[in-house]
Amino acid sequence: MPADTADANLKAANGLARLSGILRAEAANGLFWGAGPDEEARLHRLRELAAALLAQIDHRPYEAILAVYRADTGLRTPIPGTELRIDCADGTRLVRRRRLSHTSGTLGQRLETVAAALRTRAPAEPVAIADTDLAGLPCPHTFLLVYELETHLDAAAAAALLEPTEPDLEGDVPSLNPSASAQEPDHGPLAVGPVVRQLLDAAAALAKESLAVSDNFYERERQQRVLSLCDSAVAADVDYPRIDCGDLAADCVATGADAAIFDETGRLLVIQRTDTGQWAVPGGAAEVGEPVGLAAVREAFEETGLDVELTGLSWAFDKRDTKLGDSRMPMIMSFTAAALDPEQPLRLAELEASDARWITREEAGAMDLFRGHELRIPAAFARHRGER
Repeated sequence: MPADTADANLKAANGLARLSGILRAEAANGLFWGAGPDEEARLHRLRELAAALLAQIDHRPYEAILAVYRADTGLRTPIPGTELRIDCADGTRLVRRRRLSHTSGTLGQRLETVAAALRTRAPAEPVAIADTDLAGLPCPHTFLLVYELETHLDAAAAAALLEPTEPDLEGDVPSLNPSASAQEPDHGPLAVGPVVRQLLDAAAALAKESLAVSDNFYERERQQRVLSLCDSAVAADVDYPRIDCGDLAADCVATGADAAIFDETGRLLVIQRTDTGQWAVPGGAAEVGEPVGLAAVREAFEETGLDVELTGLSWAFDKRDTKLGDSRMPMIMSFTAAALDPEQPLRLAELEASDARWITREEAGAMDLFRGHELRIPAAFARHRGER
C-alpha cells in the first residue's frame, strides 16, 4: 500500500474515533439532563451507533465498546489532565502526562504531591494547554494543563518517584499559550466507507426524527449538532486500519469554561442567570471535540452575543480544592477575555441570562454571585490587572 494511502486511511480512522467520541458524549449528556421516553430511546440508539462506529476501527469488539459507553452516568466533556515537565539536576527533562479522575485526587493535591516527592515547590499556574483532539490522537478527548518544575534530583531518581505517562497520552501533543488556546479544530472533511456511511445515515435519521417532534431548545440544539456531523462526512474508498483508541473507560471529570470579559476601562461583564437570579461571568460545559479555550469563546458569544478573544487563563479552578465540590462539573477553566469590537452590542440569550452589567472590582464585592464566582471573579480582576 502506498504511504500516502496508508496515511489517508489512518487519518480516516483517527477521525472516526473522534466522531464516535463526540456522538458518545451527545448521547451521555442528553441522558444525564433527562428526556421523555421517546427521546431517551433515541439517545440510547445513538449511543449504540457511536459504539458501532468505533468498532469499525478499534481492536475491541462492539459488545465491549458498548458496555463501556453504557457505563456513562455523568456529563462527558474533554477530560482534564496534567503534563508535568520536570527539569532535573543532570540536565534531563522528564515529561509525564496523566488524567485527573474522581479517585486520583484534585489538581492541587497532584501538584503538591509531585512537588513534595521531587523536593521542590509546586507550580502556581500552567504555562500552556495541550489537547489530544487538536493533536489528532484517537484516545478519549483530553486536555492537559502544562506545568514546569525543577528538581535537584537527577533523572533516574526523579523518574522513580513519578507515575508513568498514561499509554494513550503518548505522542506529539503540541501545547498552546492559554491566550491562544481557542483553536478551531481543522481535521478536514471526514472520509468514510460504505458501512460507516450507513451508520451515520441511521444517526442522522434519529436526529431528524427528534427535530420533527421536539420543541425543547436544548434537545433540538443537540440533534442539530448530530445532524451536522453526519452530513459533513464524505463518502470515499477507505480501508480502515485497526487501531487502539485508548482508555475508553477513562474517568471523566466534567469540565466547563468561562470567560471574564473586560472592557477598555477595566470593568467586568457579568450576566444575571435566569435559573437562580444570581450574577456570574458567561460560561458552560465544554464539548468533546472542542478545546476548552474555544468553549469559553463559544459560551461568551452564545450568552452575551459578543465575539471575544482570550487574553489569558485566570484560574484552572478545581472546585474540589476549594470545598465547592460539584459532582456534575468539578473543573472550570476560567479565562480572561476582551471583546473584538468594543462597540458590538450585547445580545443576551433569554434562556440563560435576564440581565447584564459591566462592574468594577468594588461593585463585585457587593453582588449576589453564583457559587464559586466569589472566588473566580476576584481572581479574574487580579489577573487582568497583572497582580497574579
